[in-house]
Amino acid sequence: MKFTARLRFIMGIIIVVLISFSLFIYLDYSMSRVDSINAQLLSDNFSVGIDYSGIIEKQYIDEGAYVKTGDPLFELRSPTMNDAIRNNDLAKSSLLYRLSDDGLIVITAAAAGRVKTIDYKQGAFVPANSQIALINIEGKLFIEATYKLSSPDYARINNNSKVQVVFPDNTKVIGQIYDISLSTVNKEVLTTVRARFDQDYINKSVFSVGTPVGTTLYFDSNTWLDTLNNGFNSLIKPNNN
Repeated sequence: MKFTARLRFIMGIIIVVLISFSLFIYLDYSMSRVDSINAQLLSDNFSVGIDYSGIIEKQYIDEGAYVKTGDPLFELRSPTMNDAIRNNDLAKSSLLYRLSDDGLIVITAAAAGRVKTIDYKQGAFVPANSQIALINIEGKLFIEATYKLSSPDYARINNNSKVQVVFPDNTKVIGQIYDISLSTVNKEVLTTVRARFDQDYINKSVFSVGTPVGTTLYFDSNTWLDTLNNGFNSLIKPNNN
């Protein structure tokens, strides 16, 4: 066999090996992650309400308003509670809220945040133990994302898995999963994950609750590429033991 023919044969083998190796890397890469079918920015929240029924006589907030801890939200008159106090069935010192001079219950914000919904407005009668309003807590944003996963994927996902979040301005952050749940929609099992992220990297005045985002779920598994990389790093890094 001539040298040129021998060289072409060797080069052909090398090219085939490189193509096969590249396809193998791509397959490993694609199987280690999955994109969400939908994802959005949400927030922890707290409910505003009291144990007694009454009528809202004053309303200090509207939906979308920002409140600080201790800001007054509503003033409510509750004949039921006032009767309990007069009959010594209830002590003022045991109340979790303060009373105004004319006997109105002053409901204040337990934490800073933004008003999400108001269920009862000024003039409305509020039944006992009802939610009057819902407030999103400041600094408690999280990502909720839904994925379609195959059966083997569930063996590789846990609370150590990471989520890459891409915001509308192309800002990318890494989230840490803290909750995983399953649901069935049209006989199809969907996986919903919730993840926290460092909020210092995003524009919170622009991206608020309900903002749609893109996410990619990274499975918590050591692929062969991770094993090779870890082995190489262990060789070049000195052992501290």
